[in-house]
Amino acid sequence: MKIGAVVEQLRTERGWSQDDLAERIGITKSSLSRMENDNQWPRPDTLEALAVALEIKVYQLFALADSEPLPTAPPSWVQEEQDIVQAYRAMEPDARKQYRELARILADKGRV
Repeated sequence: MKIGAVVEQLRTERGWSQDDLAERIGITKSSLSRMENDNQWPRPDTLEALAVALEIKVYQLFALADSEPLPTAPPSWVQEEQDIVQAYRAMEPDARKQYRELARILADKGRV
């Protein structure tokens, strides 16, 4: 995991120097340089300050460092979809099983 490369990339995308970002997060330029070169792991409070300054979440820093797609929020559901989910959650386990079986049957019919 290369957090330093991600921090450097995000910093340069914003047009900030190391001095700029170091000042924003309250560390020295040399500490930031060591982090960007992966010679020093950021402390938890520094990770949080980095995320705030870069306007992302800490978990997004880790996802970017692992070359994973950033997690996104699920799409908004229309009220009818929300009602269906709430009704499903209120069902007893046997009723849920029957509901899933009905959905499977209907999905299979749609494939024919």
